[in-house]
Amino acid sequence: MKRVLSFIIAIIVISTLAVPFSAVSNSPKVVDDAKTMSDAEVKSLSAQLEEVSKNSGIDVVVVTIPTLTSGTMQSYADDYYDYNGYANDGCLLLVAVEDNARYISTKGFGITALTDWGIQNLGAEVRPIMEKGKWYDAFVRYGQLVDEFVAEARNGKPYDTNHKRGSTSDLIIAILISLGIGLVVSLIVVLAIKSSYKPVRLKAEANDYLVDGSLQLKESYDHFLYTHVTRTRRSDDKGGGSSTHTSSSGSSHGGGSF
Repeated sequence: MKRVLSFIIAIIVISTLAVPFSAVSNSPKVVDDAKTMSDAEVKSLSAQLEEVSKNSGIDVVVVTIPTLTSGTMQSYADDYYDYNGYANDGCLLLVAVEDNARYISTKGFGITALTDWGIQNLGAEVRPIMEKGKWYDAFVRYGQLVDEFVAEARNGKPYDTNHKRGSTSDLIIAILISLGIGLVVSLIVVLAIKSSYKPVRLKAEANDYLVDGSLQLKESYDHFLYTHVTRTRRSDDKGGGSSTHTSSSGSSHGGGSF
């Protein structure tokens, strides 16, 4: 009996580990009503976002429209997600092409993974690609970034104000700039010292530098002139997190425009 019970428990544990995330929906991951991409690009992007959705455990969606005819980008994105059969965890990128407007709606674990800061960081990388008219490339990059953001959040460290995301190239550039500034400052200091330096002829002995009667030390004392106290405020910043609101369906959403 004990062996049977142990076997059942093992099966339950293995099953739990095999399905770590909630199931994603079968709803389309790409809806290109604005016709920003060719049929081949839509097919390719759909396959990519399906894969990202399965890997991340949240629905990752792209919706384009020619223009927003009523309501707001926020309400349109929230309602489209809620009323089209998407999973409880996900994010939807809405683009109104003629309005030059973009909005990301998040739900469930998508709210945790894409914080307010994270959405702006993602948008800063995706928006320039869109502005060049490279819609397919922009949406592919969006999917890649969401996958990265969710993976970081699954590890308990969502990208946020206290855990910012930066590329290797950004780090290299920052190091080079710092080194350049340091070299320039050092050169200025050396030149300033050199210009004020007045060399004297070397003497054979130290006593040769003294002038008789020039120094008469009668008394000495220590006098404390002033104090200088530096106070550094302790940071209690635990991250900006995600601001949320309630959609028309009564669901909680996060999100933001960029």
